[in-house]
Parts: sequence; structure tokens; C-alpha cells
Amino acid sequence: MSAPASVRRRVLLVIPAYNEEARLEPPLRSYLAYARDRADLEVRFLVVLNGCRDGTAALVERLASVFPELSWMEYTGPIGKGGALLAGFRQAGDAEWVGFADADGATPAASLFALLDAPVKDVMVGCRVMSTRPFGRRVTSFGFNLTVRVLLGLRTRDTQCGAKFFRAAFLPAILAQADTCDMAVDVDLLLAAKSAGAAIGERTVDWADQPGSKVRVFHTSSLMFLSVCRLFFLRRVPRSLGRPFARLGEWFYAAIAGRSRQALPGEPNRVSLR
Repeated sequence: MSAPASVRRRVLLVIPAYNEEARLEPPLRSYLAYARDRADLEVRFLVVLNGCRDGTAALVERLASVFPELSWMEYTGPIGKGGALLAGFRQAGDAEWVGFADADGATPAASLFALLDAPVKDVMVGCRVMSTRPFGRRVTSFGFNLTVRVLLGLRTRDTQCGAKFFRAAFLPAILAQADTCDMAVDVDLLLAAKSAGAAIGERTVDWADQPGSKVRVFHTSSLMFLSVCRLFFLRRVPRSLGRPFARLGEWFYAAIAGRSRQALPGEPNRVSLR
């Protein structure tokens, strides 16, 4: 039996999707089914389609016709994982918690939503067991986490796990600061939450690498490192010193990425919100 509406916590789960036709349906169905069985939660799902060139949009539209709690937004041009998340977070509405999960379902539904089980802090971060990861990914993750700790002072053990929830009361302050549209968005969100005074907690989650990752280890890691440096220069260093170094970092970023850093996305090209 479902809990009374007055005691059910309202949750928005954002799922960014870039060419995920082959991977998205099974985990999305699993999340939808599990959420329906959680009597203490009222979960809305929002898939943000990020420049997809395959059949992901058609897949999501088909599922949305079956599951009324599923909405979608489509950007026909790529906006990055970070851009997709920030666009999705703007749609919090009356949610009490806003979170996100990766489209590949690396974190199972029960483990993902367990982040909202008591006790909770203002931000709940999933923490993966690193021993389950390929050695190369473990090395780059360790180096990235060390960089984040040293430059930004974030003590979160696993900033990059695709399983996080934020108390919606902190979203206005977070969205006023966060502007990273690439894979380093997790760090930006946590840094903004910390700046806003949010208490950050962690909980171990089940997790497994999934085939079909879009991550190119050296290329992606290099851009993420430069994004962290940008956050350091802009938010942790006096403006007169930080701005010139941030501009130099943007030159390196553009040289590696082959384009300038993506700006925050505007309005979607197509949208179906419920």
C-alpha cells in the first residue's frame, strides 16, 4: 500500500542521455518499476536528450507513453553531460530532492534510491568500490580525486559516481554557481553545494562498469583536469590572479577538445514535461 501523499518525499531523477539507444531501456525500466514500489517516495523521471544521433529520442518517447511519471527534454545539439544535468535540475518544480543517475544503469535501482534512506544529509553521494574497476580507470580516478582534494578542498571519496541526490532547497544557490557542462560537472555541483552550506554525506553503492562507455580515458581526463583547474582559479584564487590563469587554461581546453568550452544550455528544442 502506498504511503499517504503528505508523507511521501517528492523526488526528481534526471538521466542525461547521449546516443544511448542500445543501453537505456533496461535500466530505465528497472528504475521506474522500483520507484513505483517505494511507498515513501513519489519519483518523477526526466531524461535529457543531449544531441542524440541514434534512436534514443524515439525510445524515450515510447516509454513515456507507458509511464506517466517519465518526462523528456531534447537538445538537438550536444550540450555535454554537465549541460544536460544543469538543464534538468532547472525543472525541479516542487521536488524535495533532485538527483541523477547514469543512463547505463551502472548503479542498480535499489542501491541508487538507498541514498535517500535515513540518515541523510543535504547532499548524498554514491561511493563506488574501486577494486571492481579496471586498473587504468582506478589510477586515473585516484589522480583526479587527489587533484580535487588539493585544489578545491573537497573531501568526497568518489566525486564522479553517477549517483547523487541534492536537497532541492539548496538548488537555487547551486545553480547560481555551477556552470561546468562537461564530465567534471559532479565536482562543480559538490563545490557549489559546499559553498551554499550544504552538508555532504556518502554511502557505498553497488556498481559495475557497463560496456559502451563514451569516456576516452586520456582525452576525457585531460578536459576534466582543466575544468577543475578552472574552478580553482575562478573560485579559490583572488580575481586579479585567477582570471588570467583561467583564460590560459581555456586555451589548452580548446586545443584538446577541438572547440571552446560549452556554454550553459538555453531552452530545449523539444520538451514533454509532466
